[in-house]
Parts: sequence; C-alpha cells; structure tokens
Amino acid sequence: MRRTHATPLTLLALALFAGALPACGESRQEMLEREMEYQKAGRKDDKGVPIPEIPPDEMREALRPLLTQIYSNTERLPDVTEGDIEPTDGRNYALQPGVLAVVTVKKGLSKADKARAIILGVAEADAWTFRKNARKEFALLVEKLKYSFGDETKQKVLDAYPHLKLLSFFGTPEADKAIGELSGDAKSVAEAMRKEYTDGKQDIWKKWMGVKMYARRLVGQDEPFRSVLKKIAKDFGQEEVPPRPFKESVDEPFKAWAEAIEKDEKLLTMLTNYKELRDRVDFLGEAHTLWAIEGSPLVPERAKGVVIDKKIGYGFFREDLGGGYNDLVFVFSKKLGGNELKRAFLHSFLFRQLLTDFQLLSTAGSDFAKRGPDGQIDIGTATVPDKYDPLYASCGGTAALETMLYSFNNEFALLNGVPSKVKDSEAALKIAHKCIVDGAAGDIKIPAKDDEFDTEGPAPASRLALFQMLARFENIKVNTAVLAGDQRTAEDDAIDEGEKLLKQLKAQADAKNKE
Repeated sequence: MRRTHATPLTLLALALFAGALPACGESRQEMLEREMEYQKAGRKDDKGVPIPEIPPDEMREALRPLLTQIYSNTERLPDVTEGDIEPTDGRNYALQPGVLAVVTVKKGLSKADKARAIILGVAEADAWTFRKNARKEFALLVEKLKYSFGDETKQKVLDAYPHLKLLSFFGTPEADKAIGELSGDAKSVAEAMRKEYTDGKQDIWKKWMGVKMYARRLVGQDEPFRSVLKKIAKDFGQEEVPPRPFKESVDEPFKAWAEAIEKDEKLLTMLTNYKELRDRVDFLGEAHTLWAIEGSPLVPERAKGVVIDKKIGYGFFREDLGGGYNDLVFVFSKKLGGNELKRAFLHSFLFRQLLTDFQLLSTAGSDFAKRGPDGQIDIGTATVPDKYDPLYASCGGTAALETMLYSFNNEFALLNGVPSKVKDSEAALKIAHKCIVDGAAGDIKIPAKDDEFDTEGPAPASRLALFQMLARFENIKVNTAVLAGDQRTAEDDAIDEGEKLLKQLKAQADAKNKE
C-alpha cells in the first residue's frame, strides 16, 4: 500500500482552513476579534517620520492674532526661522510651502522689517494650505500654469497671491479686530500695511491684470484665488472684465453684417475656421476681438496708436492672452464706407483666422530654414519668424477673400456688392505668393537666377501652404448623379456618337474586304 505523507504546505493549508471556521460555541463578535488578531500578526505600527520641532518665533507670536486671520489652516501657523537668504523682488523671506510650511526670514532685519516679512510670508503660504472646497490641489494648478503659460507667467501668479490675499483681508472687520489685539512693532507694522494696501489697491489690481488673461482665469476658477477675488470684487468693486459677446464687439457700421454672419452657420464657419459647434458658440459668447472705426469710443486706449494699412483698410493691435489665445483690435479707416468697408470687414475675419493658422505657418516654415553646403535643410530652423505672422495673415487673407468672393458670391447674401478682383483661385494664389515674397525679402528663400539646380522657384513652401489654405474657400461642386452614371451628359452623347461612327466605318471596311 502506498503511504501518503503530509507536507508542510498541506499542514499550513489545513491550519488556515481550520482557522477560518468558527470555534465551537464562538460568537460572531469573538470570531471577528480573532480574525483581526490574525491580520495584525507579524505587523509593526508605523510611527511615521518625526516632525522637527522649531521653537516659536517671538515676532510670529506677537503677530499671532493677525496671522491666524490671514492663514486658512486653523490648526497651526507656519513656523518662522531666520537664515542667510538672498532677498528676491524685495522680499526678505523664503518660503517652504506645504502642510509644514516654514517662512525663513533674512538674518539681521529690524523688528519692523521682520514683522512685514512674516506677514507676507504667511500670506504666500496660505495659497498652499489644504482647502476642502478646492476642486484641485493648488500644486496641480501651478504645474498646469507652468506647462501652459511658461515659468514667467507662473511666477507672476505666485507673486500676486500674497498681495491679493492681504488686499482682501485688510478691508475687513476681522482685520480691525486683529490689529486691535496687537501691540508695539507688530501693531505699527500691521497698521502701516493696512494703509498701504487699501490706498494702493488700484496698483495691486493693475499688476494682477497684467498677468495673461487665460492664466488668471485658470487659477481664478478655483481656490485659493476664487474666494480672494470674489471678496475683492465685493469690497472694492475690482473684478475681471466681463466677457464681451460678438454682437457687442463690433462698431455701429458693422452691426447688420455681424448679425448676418451670426445667423449663417456655414458663413460663420468659413470666416472663423471653427469647425466644432462648441468653438463657434464660444466665439459668439466672447470674441476676444473688437472691430471699431478709427476714432470710435469702442477703440481701447491700448489700440489708439494703431497705424492703418491702406492696402487692406485697417490696422490691428494684438495682445497675447496665453494658452494660444490672442486679444485683437481691428481699427478701420474712417474714410471707408459701403462695400469697401464691408470688404475690409470680411478681410479682417480672414486675417484673424490665418494669424494663428498653424498648418499654414508650419508648411511655409522651410522657406526660412538654414541650409548646409549640400543644400540640406536644418529642420530645427524651419519656422516662419513671428514677425512675419501678420504678413502671411494679410497676404493670405487677401487671396482667401478674393477666392471666397469668386466662389460664393451667389450663395451668401452678405457677399453681394463686393465683387472679386480675380478670375480664379490661381490668380489669387499668384498675388498672395508675390506679396509674401516681397514682404519677407532678405529672409525668405529666393534662389539665384543662375542656380541650375533650382526647379521650384522662390518660396515654394509658402506657395504650397497658400494653395492648401485656399482649398477651404473654393466652392467645388460635385454632381454625384453624374459620378454614379445616373445622369447623361453632353460628353456621354459625344462618346455615343463616336462609337456609332466607328461601327459604321468598321462595317464599311468589312463590306469592302468581302468584295
């Protein structure tokens, strides 16, 4: 007979199985306690990393009634230490943000300067403290700022927070009460800062408005900025410029034309190149563009020095909002009227569209690339310089407008009365290409006349870019019935006649051969 041995693994399995069964007379509570003991077996409590003990700073304690109102974490204030630091942007402190925030002030400061540094440091640390009502952690917003807008804009946002925080705080009854509980240097510094912030609110707000709009919007929709900005708006009347809808972004002479564009989805799509409905709705809700007549009240202060380009009938001002967005102001010559003004108005839409047409600009980039001795392109330099973006928008806009007028004049009522100045898109392409070559002369590729290896001519990439772009503005009508063979054409009749004649000739030849 074969003897079976119990292996250690078998014994362990049996033990576990037995342990899983309730002991005789064992209650559910006793069984639960026993299972918890099994889970704890062999484990050690994790006591965590010890928190470093930093002695309370004397000035911080003197400012405590004020700081507890500024700092949102009610459990603890940031620690304060002194160290050998180099002040940046006039700040005499360095911040280590986070749950265990530490404000390090420069050694050797006077009591007044130290008190000011601590107040500013704690206000800055407040941005990083945990908030239950925040949609995202502040660190994630800062990371998005960096990668969407760059380090410079990110730093401007971070630098602005402590000043906005103190501006929102010093005008409140809580500030009056907290300052009343202070004494000595702490009180005198707090009173001086309250006056500084309340008197200088316009300068603080102006500096904040100097941050790119879309960066402000990114942080303004969440904590900690949301509640601070809301309080400033309530107490001081300072708030973001409200969105201006498209229909309110045009001067009086353009109102009827703007209304016609808004009502015609196809025309709106063609003029903006917004193929997605959401993008078109966003544009109609906030165009980020103004169309104003020279000297009109609608022209903002920043655009009053715009020079009118006589060729297109308007000048423009562009402000970078960040995130790939621009704020544009088109200022039209007051000498224009009627259909000439309408032509300029339509051209400005296409200019606006092509100013950020990355496909157009990237395709044309190789015309500006550096070349090696063998003629090979350095792909890293194949980029249209920023200074030529308006040139491509203007020249390309003219070609696009003429092509659109040629192709769609009978389809869109708005285009009536504005005739095309070219016979076809090929003529428009030649004019636009020459416009770019002339405008970028000295930088754009123009081969020597005696270059026997040149087969493309001047600026071939720009010509291709314009050619591809103009396809959007051509009305190519295709008769699907003809393609399917369901409808006869004159060509079909000609073919049938030819076949009939061939058969007759063949019959005559066959008859002659039989003879």
